[in-house]
Amino acid sequence: MTSNITVFESLCSNLNRHEALHIPSPPHQKRRAAVAAILRWRRHRTDIEAVRGDKKVTSLKEFFEQDWVKQDPLGEAEILFMQRTTRVGDRWSGHVSFVGGKNEPNETDEDTVKREVMEEIGIDLNTSDYIPVGKLDEREISSIKDNKLLMILIPFVYLQVVPESPRFKLQESEVAAVQWVPLSFFLSSKDTLYASYRPITEQLSLVRLNKNKWVTSFIRLMMGSVTFAAIDLPTTRETRTNFRLWGLTMGMTRDIIQFARLEEENLSFVKLVNARPIYSRPDIGWLALLFTQFTVYYKKLTTNIDYGAKSEWDKVYFASIRRAVIFAVLLRLGFTSVVVTWLIKRIY
Repeated sequence: MTSNITVFESLCSNLNRHEALHIPSPPHQKRRAAVAAILRWRRHRTDIEAVRGDKKVTSLKEFFEQDWVKQDPLGEAEILFMQRTTRVGDRWSGHVSFVGGKNEPNETDEDTVKREVMEEIGIDLNTSDYIPVGKLDEREISSIKDNKLLMILIPFVYLQVVPESPRFKLQESEVAAVQWVPLSFFLSSKDTLYASYRPITEQLSLVRLNKNKWVTSFIRLMMGSVTFAAIDLPTTRETRTNFRLWGLTMGMTRDIIQFARLEEENLSFVKLVNARPIYSRPDIGWLALLFTQFTVYYKKLTTNIDYGAKSEWDKVYFASIRRAVIFAVLLRLGFTSVVVTWLIKRIY
């Protein structure tokens, strides 16, 4: 059986060697955002002294050579999540995410993530207590309503290289709570671990719903709803709220876990994240998949983009949902008009 420390070292090393996809901001949308997935090794044995002195850990190799890390096989790697404060008008209100936010003028992506982490949870990534591990592929965040590009998201991964975590100073206007979650929670091959997960269901809507309840009911009838995978993360007694992981952050967590290079097809969490959304109107799901397959096939012929990569597939798939909804609604309207015309002719 592979030890916790071996798995964690493999994950960090593979991520460190990863050449993340860089997406330059287009002239029409220069908005960028950056988040930090912060990792730590929570030691089990506190009898091993973490002698530091003036020596600073500057690399992964030095970190994993420390006695308090390598001589503690029962220790456990953890990853930090935050829950955003509930706010009216915030599209990510109450969501579980990694710490981060949008850029300010003349900031680099790294400047943004360090400033946001300091502002939101009071952790200074500029100190020698943290080292950068790597980056995940950058992502285009687009609106499902009109496929308009909202921003480019840059996910950084940092490692805490000291045994004791500093006390958090939460920016309450932005952060409701934070929680360290064991990486082992995501590495199980037991399907029963997530058997009782509670998915998230949202109404599919490409337009602002009318205040008229009849119009609203008609739109919802035509479009239906979509259900996404979601899981409740393990929390401590001090955390008085549920940490429901889903969506974009769930996908980024999967990407981090996959760097452990375990048998991914056996990881229940990875299978859960990779499962396609479930539509109350099945034809929308079929059409979304059809449009995705067509787009991937076409772009493979005309570009050098690797659409076998999960992040690229996801981008094409979610962009196809809007087309699928519009096409399905037009088909329903067309069918309805044919039926109504036939009934009128029959009556008169």
